[in-house]
This record gives sequence, C-alpha cells and structure tokens, in this order.
Amino acid sequence: MTTSSVTNSTNPYASLGIAIGNTSSTSGTSASGAAATGGGAQSLNMDSFMTLLTTQLQNQDPTNPMDNSQMVAQLAQFSSLEGINQLNTTVSGFQSTLQANQVMQAASLVGKAAIVKGSTGYLYNTQSSNGTTTASGMIGAVDIPTGATSVSVNITNSAGQVVKTLAVPTTGNARPTFSWDGNMPDGSPAPAGTYSISANATVNGQGQAAQTYVGAVIQSVGVTSSGPQLNLDGGLPPAQLSDVVEIIG
Repeated sequence: MTTSSVTNSTNPYASLGIAIGNTSSTSGTSASGAAATGGGAQSLNMDSFMTLLTTQLQNQDPTNPMDNSQMVAQLAQFSSLEGINQLNTTVSGFQSTLQANQVMQAASLVGKAAIVKGSTGYLYNTQSSNGTTTASGMIGAVDIPTGATSVSVNITNSAGQVVKTLAVPTTGNARPTFSWDGNMPDGSPAPAGTYSISANATVNGQGQAAQTYVGAVIQSVGVTSSGPQLNLDGGLPPAQLSDVVEIIG
C-alpha cells in the first residue's frame, strides 16, 4: 500500500499560511519538513481561524451564501478561543506572582527555628569554658489520631537504639508538643547528631502510627519547580513551606 503526500497544490490551506504538515510521505520526508516546505504552522490559533473565516466568506457561492446561524456559531467559537487564551495568560501571571510571594515569604524565615513536618531531628552539643558538655535538647509535636487513648514518642539514635520514650497527652490540643532534654537515661548528654522521631497511638486497642513534627533551624531557601524549599540545619531533609506548622524563634 502506498501513501500520498499532501503538497501545496492539493492542500488548499497552504496558500493561506496555515498548512499543517502531513504525517507520512512516499519520499520519506518528515511531517516537520513538509510543514516547513509548505510554510504552514503546526497548530491553529485565533489568527488562523480568522483567516479561514474571511477566506470562506470571500470564496462563498453567491447563489448559496453561508447560513447566518453557522457564521454566528463560528464567531462564538472564535470568541471562546480568545477568552480561553486570555484566561491561560492571566492564570500564568497569577502563578508567577504566587511563586514569587512564596519565595519572599520563605526567605524571611531564614535563621529562624520552626516546627516542621518530619521524622528526623538534630541534637546539638555545647561545651562550656570548664569543659562541661551540655545537650541542646529537642522539641517536636504529634498529630493525635481521632479516638486515641494514648500516644508515645520514641527517640532513636543512628544505631537504632531508643534513647528516650515520651508520653504525649491525648486530650486538649490536637497537636501537642513534646520535648527531650537531650540526656541519656544515666543523665549524661547524648552525642550530637541526627535522631529519628516516631509516634505510636493506641486507637480502639490497636497500634497506629501518628504524624510527627520536629524543631529545626531554617538555614537557607531554595527554589524548585514545586515551590520554595526550606533547607534545614544539621543536614536534615529539606521541607516545603507548607510543612511549617509553627515559628518558635
């Protein structure tokens, strides 16, 4: 079976400057090449439709002119197309403005401590002039599941050892905070570094994981395709602006 190519002589739209390239050719010419040869565009826009309409009016049969209702329908389509194009432009402008505002808002948080959604926290150590080491401590929060009768938080070191277990109240605040002084069970300061935070709730007698949040210092702000990215101190995983639930300093 052979296929025939559409040329300017057989394509009535080519002379209007809106020819669409064919998809196959016996000579192996690509569609883009055919379009380039015909001088036509690869897509139709508002100007293309207006060119078609005016050409149709110029070449209509005087004895059988275009029906008024058909012309009105085509004009309505043109108006809808133009309206959609303008709406897309407006929405794109709103999106750009929103992204710029989000970046500025995120930049104002640099250097501040915040509680962000996450399961990894960083413990700092400070050393006094007399050589005494003190742990900075760690804070966080938990979303209390509906119907929970108890919630506990486990803080685990990099070796997988639970260094602290904290009970969190299930009444009052739907997102209560918790704190760890950074000391080991024997009272000595825990080593500086990252610690995993996990929360387990009891609901109807069954265990259920709960969402955790950790305190972190916002070190810098990056810009990504999905919006501002908050880079956290201590090498913690980055967070989104929407992950921040509280600014604490």
